[in-house]
Amino acid sequence: MTTAEKIEVILIPLAGAAIWLMREWLPADIGIGSLLLASSVLLLLQGLFRDLWLLFKRKQDTQSGTRQEVLCMCVESTVGVMGVTAGIIIFGSAINRPVQMNPWIWSLLAIAVLTVGFAIKDFIFEWRPFRIRRDKNHLNIVFSWRN
Repeated sequence: MTTAEKIEVILIPLAGAAIWLMREWLPADIGIGSLLLASSVLLLLQGLFRDLWLLFKRKQDTQSGTRQEVLCMCVESTVGVMGVTAGIIIFGSAINRPVQMNPWIWSLLAIAVLTVGFAIKDFIFEWRPFRIRRDKNHLNIVFSWRN
């Protein structure tokens, strides 16, 4: 486990504690669509911060390796975008029901989302051949939709 990964693991429960400390500003009732949307945005933000860190480190690294163009997409981004899309659809539909939330549930939800994000961060969907594979070094992959 790299130093950056260790720091991220430490930050996950700290983020849950920060959410708990902001309990006065969190709603007690929230629609399913809004909850899904917020969770997916949190997942995408986690990936964004990680990618920004990797880009920063890449500029410092003189030996960045060989770049490889792959027909694929990051699993974390795919799950996040699908969650945002589903959240927006549910938000505007009749199935958007309110959910009772308390500060502990908000905190546990944030910890769960960030833990899942950390667990799937190294996986990518590859289109040809169709498979899910682990690629720890996202720095050298150029994501593409076409060959």
